[in-house]
Amino acid sequence: MKKFIAIVAFLISATSLFAQYYEITPLAGYTFSGEADNGYGTYDIENAFLYGGRLDVQITDFSYVGLSYRRNDPTVSFLDASDQSTSDHKTGTAHYMVGFLHEFGDKKVKPFGLISAGTSRYWTKSATDYRQWFFSTEFGLGAKIFINENLGLRLQAAVTTPWDFAGGGMYWGVGTGGGGGSANLTFGIPVAHWDLSAGIIIRMRD
Repeated sequence: MKKFIAIVAFLISATSLFAQYYEITPLAGYTFSGEADNGYGTYDIENAFLYGGRLDVQITDFSYVGLSYRRNDPTVSFLDASDQSTSDHKTGTAHYMVGFLHEFGDKKVKPFGLISAGTSRYWTKSATDYRQWFFSTEFGLGAKIFINENLGLRLQAAVTTPWDFAGGGMYWGVGTGGGGGSANLTFGIPVAHWDLSAGIIIRMRD
């Protein structure tokens, strides 16, 4: 995490030398996550309210480098494959991303595409205090709608996916006996987080 923060700080300091505009966007929305199966049971991740913020630094006429933070607090229902029992667990998810955004056009309505990479953190709100970090990627499409030069609305749809390069798969550390459990998934993306969000853009000239 410290290395990630150092890299982010370097990127922002370097790009700020060439910045034309800064955009600060507090945002809110909704995350749809679905289910994941690890062989021991099925994790049904509740759709949940999303909140966070973005900082984008314009580096060319249509391109930005940005930072983002997003969080939600879904309930995870675990269906045990051995006895078909079900248990619910309070959890948290947070995504920390560095990304590249490109706009398509220079009118008041500006469609854009977004690609980001960073880290996702998962934890359970229980005595076991399960926590796990994963490298993750984000791909998004949306539009900026500007009221004037300094104020606008950002609408976005995106998917964020955690990756595991260690031979196992991402899993929630919960089960019928509390925190814990294990998985033996092949490399892939067992959980995908689909986000719909909106935010108010505060735009400032460098």
